[in-house]
Amino acid sequence: MYILNISYSQPPAAVQPHIPSHGAWVKQHIDDGSFLFAGPKKSGLGGIILTGAMPKPALLALLAQDSYVQADVVDYQVVEFDCKIAAHALQSLLATA
Repeated sequence: MYILNISYSQPPAAVQPHIPSHGAWVKQHIDDGSFLFAGPKKSGLGGIILTGAMPKPALLALLAQDSYVQADVVDYQVVEFDCKIAAHALQSLLATA
């Protein structure tokens, strides 16, 4: 799994035109199961995405499709981790390996 910490690298006005296409891209990957949850930071200057398990090259290929990345208006911090403990409702996230 990965936590994706997205931070604006440009002023919000430069990011604004890409928000609708980024949102559609996120929804597409929520719907296909690649992303488990996503949302904006309270600061309004980026967001957080939790992904399911996937090979790192697949993740990088997926990120390359994001309109934010294509417009070079954000930085992605990619944190890979294994979920070892979770609330009962989130047991399906636990790493099995």
